[in-house]
Amino acid sequence: MTAQDFSVLIADDNELNLWLLCEQLRHWTTNISAAKDGREAWQLLKTQKYSLIFLDMNMPFWNGLELIEKLRSSETPNHSTPAIAVTAHVHSEQHQALIAAGFSDCLVKPVLLKHLKSVMEQWRDTVNAGPEYYARQILKKTVFDHELSQRLLNKLFEEAPKYLLGIDQSLQEPDYHQAWQIAHKLHGTFSFYGFADFLPMADRLEECLLKKDGIAANKQLRAMQERFSSLLDNKAAILARVAAEATKDLGNPP
Repeated sequence: MTAQDFSVLIADDNELNLWLLCEQLRHWTTNISAAKDGREAWQLLKTQKYSLIFLDMNMPFWNGLELIEKLRSSETPNHSTPAIAVTAHVHSEQHQALIAAGFSDCLVKPVLLKHLKSVMEQWRDTVNAGPEYYARQILKKTVFDHELSQRLLNKLFEEAPKYLLGIDQSLQEPDYHQAWQIAHKLHGTFSFYGFADFLPMADRLEECLLKKDGIAANKQLRAMQERFSSLLDNKAAILARVAAEATKDLGNPP
């Protein structure tokens, strides 16, 4: 993905903060849109697809929390786009609340370049994640042991559909506690594999199940099923990429 292909929206009513984050992001992309308040950000989010979104928590008209709620419950092009909360301070409980609300990650102001770098490394590669991304994630997990990587991937391809089916069946009953228990295991599985593109959906699914919101939970489950179906469609390519990458880097892991 080129710097021009990777598009970012930044929404912040503080001109200095907005300028600084724009300048920092130019290390990764030149395709940056800026909004000075929540209303302007919403107009852009409704009409243009972005690769990553940064939302300040305190803005006129709609703040970050209000915007992420509108975004995740909408049918806009950015319904599932990773979104980063930008806030003046955050502790562990606040971080969990932001994730539960629909954010993918958060940054504390003033944003340091090293922290932004960590966020970009985590989320930039998940956009249109393909065989190379998944292969690289599992190879990093196994220190470039391609046989172990392939075994772990095959285990995921076998077990995840069972988890997804179990959640679906539990929702039909409905048994929200059982559905949450299965979803929590599935969330842990994707975390173990390092497949970051699944994590926001898994977070939101768990939160919907805890709230016993069947409509929202089914919506999140369908999104995860579609994402995993795409992963399965690329199964052969991912396994082949694991073998190729491991052979190339054998004896010289990063």
